Amino acid sequence: MMKVLSIISNIFLVIGIILLVMKNLVMAITMFVVSLAISLVMFNVFFRHRTGMKVVINISFAIVLIAIMVAFFVLK
Repeated sequence: MMKVLSIISNIFLVIGIILLVMKNLVMAITMFVVSLAISLVMFNVFFRHRTGMKVVINISFAIVLIAIMVAFFVLK
């Protein structure tokens, strides 16, 4: 299951890079967010019993998500 999620996450990441090169910034940011969300789920499963690590991962995800939302609204 984790291998499938990692492959799907990487596919969204590659699509985001392609869209970034094609100058479709809003869709590229959307693909990066989807890839990041899948990675967050995977990391939370990996560190299921390490609460400190899960807190750090979730806080960093929230910070990155806020930065992405700011970039999204600036680009729109």
